[in-house]
Amino acid sequence: MDNPFKKIIQNEKLPDSIKEKVMEDVNMIKLTLDVADLFMIKYPDTINDILNLRNDE
Repeated sequence: MDNPFKKIIQNEKLPDSIKEKVMEDVNMIKLTLDVADLFMIKYPDTINDILNLRNDE
């Protein structure tokens, strides 16, 4: 894949389509990290806490 930023002349303005693509990619990465955090860390911790509460009683 060609790097679109290398095609830009230094004084030239960045095209809006490239800005949008970069922001979409960043947002997708953030969403993926949030979903992974939810299902890989927070959800198991919650289940573990619930089971530990039941065992303590």
